[in-house]
Amino acid sequence: MLNPLRESFRDQMRGNACQEAITAVEFFVQDPPGTAPCFHYLPPMQRRFDLQIINESGRLVHLIQVDGCLYLSGEGRRCDCLLLTTEQACFVEFKAADSDVTSGGNLRYARAADCVEQLEQTIKDFFTRGIILPGALVVAYACVGRTSQRPYPGADFLALSASFNNRFEGIPIRVRLLIENVVVIRRGIGSS
Repeated sequence: MLNPLRESFRDQMRGNACQEAITAVEFFVQDPPGTAPCFHYLPPMQRRFDLQIINESGRLVHLIQVDGCLYLSGEGRRCDCLLLTTEQACFVEFKAADSDVTSGGNLRYARAADCVEQLEQTIKDFFTRGIILPGALVVAYACVGRTSQRPYPGADFLALSASFNNRFEGIPIRVRLLIENVVVIRRGIGSS
């Protein structure tokens, strides 16, 4: 997928712009406030809304900065970044809550449903451009703050996942929505 991506976004990716190549066994991805694109950093975690990547065997992972780099602000709503291995594409949208705690003192999480449109628009555009091929499995991560329950709670997730899948009816790809702040990249398997 990397070569068709570079071909489709040749001007934006000239000189390795909009991408980072990472082999660290653990790193984090952050979507900074404002319009700056996502970036990676090494532990420890800086914010609970950051995405933790556990790269078990130190495989090459490409972090592609989508929003604010491949697409500029006037080009529609897009997801924040894309993680690529040789086997898998993981589209990521970050959402942070306005405040960290509720009035009752509990941790506050952003709504996963708020991520769906940006993930959808990016995946569809990548398919239209020929970057995602028919039959491909595409994983979409809604990164909304550390969840205390894994997997994400039952009925709400099932409804959101079904709604997300319905958005791709008639498009010959397989999509999987995950609400998670951790991506595990395994040797020869891709990510889970």
